Amino acid sequence: MSLFSKQFNKVKSKTESVINRSADRHIRLAITGLSGAGKTAFITGLVHQLLFSATKTKDSNLPLWHVAREKRLLGVVREQQPDLAIPSFAHNAAMAQLSSELPRWPESTRNISELRLAIHFRPQSGVRGKLFDKSKLLLDIIDYPGEWLLDLPLLKLNFVEWCIEQQSRIAILSQQTGYKTFIEEMQKLDFASEMDLLVLERVAKQYQNLLTTSVNENGYYQAQPGRMLLPGDLEGSPLLTWFPLIHLSKPELEALSSRAEDNSYFSILKQRYKAYLDEVVKPFYRDHFRHFDRQVVLVDCLSALNHGQTQFTDMTQALSGVLNSFQFGQTNWLNRLFAPKIDKLLFVASKCDQITRDQQSNLLYLLNDMLSETQQLASIKGCDVETMAISAIKVTRHGLVKHQDQEVEVVEGRVDETSDVLRIFPGEVPRTLPQADFWQKQGFQFNNFQPPISFANAQKLQLEHIRLDHLLQYLLGDKLD
Repeated sequence: MSLFSKQFNKVKSKTESVINRSADRHIRLAITGLSGAGKTAFITGLVHQLLFSATKTKDSNLPLWHVAREKRLLGVVREQQPDLAIPSFAHNAAMAQLSSELPRWPESTRNISELRLAIHFRPQSGVRGKLFDKSKLLLDIIDYPGEWLLDLPLLKLNFVEWCIEQQSRIAILSQQTGYKTFIEEMQKLDFASEMDLLVLERVAKQYQNLLTTSVNENGYYQAQPGRMLLPGDLEGSPLLTWFPLIHLSKPELEALSSRAEDNSYFSILKQRYKAYLDEVVKPFYRDHFRHFDRQVVLVDCLSALNHGQTQFTDMTQALSGVLNSFQFGQTNWLNRLFAPKIDKLLFVASKCDQITRDQQSNLLYLLNDMLSETQQLASIKGCDVETMAISAIKVTRHGLVKHQDQEVEVVEGRVDETSDVLRIFPGEVPRTLPQADFWQKQGFQFNNFQPPISFANAQKLQLEHIRLDHLLQYLLGDKLD
């Protein structure tokens, strides 16, 4: 190679490095949602489509993703993730579960995980398109439990304020098994007296059982502290051994705050609340949450409709509360390094393959109505907000059947752990937030379909989806021109 060629390649390499940094060829995409929204399955389907998006054997399975449709996508490969201390997203294990002898959904998200993909493509615009034949966008996908989101509003509250706020949950908590015992135990205690550790642990466990029952058995969504639902290695630690004093009035709480000794029940609860914020919530916010560039929030509207009016309202309120914690706003490559903000926020109504095609537009209208206030707030702050109805892994078939001389849309799929396939009409989705009288007249029974038997033992499982290409164009299209 001539000296001129070496110098030219050296200059070209430096130029590309500068353009990469200035053009922000790196996106941190966070994906979350409340319990049961299908985060693991969603990420599994998304990663699957990306890894196979540039195959030459057939037309692109992502026609609305411009870089794929225009055949500028050269390939997508997995690279080593940047945060070596964070568990890797178990994509291969999830695919293995989908293709097992009796196909099943991947296990739910229980901790934060990460995966990095390198998207290689041919640029077509700007300086990059003129100078280089190919380019690369690094995509970090971060999966974290929606339960962790529930704790972010605590950063704005002290212990007394939180106790007062939790009193609005009494109507829901009082429906749960064990509530009466929990309240009676607290009423026996003088919270200004010296703390008995065994008593404190017993009452805290009762409160934890109330939260897990309300969410896992009765379909509610709001639970604080959120880590009580997924404690992991915090199980039994003092960081999760506390509870709200929902039986005391504001004056009583304020009086305790001013006179309780350091070794009292009240002071210990107050200390543990603060320690939880300092050692659990703040590190998550500082190390992960505030560094996200773009955010996907999955919403399972169908399960909430199944559970009823109070659960549906609870989900709407939970989403509104946690989304106020996002750092919205437009940004550029320079201030992204120092003050990152989420500049694109996508709400996804998940599992849309589990209703008939004529109801999918209703699902989207319903999601928009649920989130209208939050969308407006985010837009005012400069964040680009969008909503979509998507299925990352399509497991049903849609068709028509004759009923009373009319054609009716139906969904066909496996609804339990057997191999039996049912053809059903799941029901109508309301286009707007249902009013009280609507719930009295209407009942919902949307099925949770299982992966089909056709997935079993597949060597190279090819998954179908609904509108993932639309999602990719929205989230990544501006970085792939």
